[in-house]
Amino acid sequence: MKRRLAMILLGVCFTPLGAAACSCIPPGTVPQEKARSTRVFLGRVTAIEERTPQMDRGWLAVTIDWVKRQFAAERPLGDRDHPYNRVSFSVTQTFKGAPVQQLQLATGTGRGDCGYLFQTGRHYVVYAHGADSALSAGICSLTGPAADPRSGLAILRAGAGR
Repeated sequence: MKRRLAMILLGVCFTPLGAAACSCIPPGTVPQEKARSTRVFLGRVTAIEERTPQMDRGWLAVTIDWVKRQFAAERPLGDRDHPYNRVSFSVTQTFKGAPVQQLQLATGTGRGDCGYLFQTGRHYVVYAHGADSALSAGICSLTGPAADPRSGLAILRAGAGR
């Protein structure tokens, strides 16, 4: 009995938090997605940096920080619980938000975390969320290659994405 209880406790203590797969509703129309986003832009990926959280502070401190962040209104770029990619863009055209020449955002690594797998040198229409210091994007929006009609570039350029 004691051995069984010990095994259950070990299983609970060492079960990773947030190990669920990505789950999202299908994106809306271009105008709907634009309205939901903080920034919408066309940009070329200039760099992708793989990042990992600092997990050397002990499981209790990391768990307490994770709980605190779940209730935070805004998470700075890089304040993530799991590995993620920091993607840098050269902005070609801005459809929502203040015009800028460069932007960075965070996205998952594509391993069940809803992250978008950007490729360096390619142009994308990006529907980003969050403040400029904490922008993020993923597969649950119309974010996609500029050449893909589903990204809505033609609609945005025609002004119908207002």
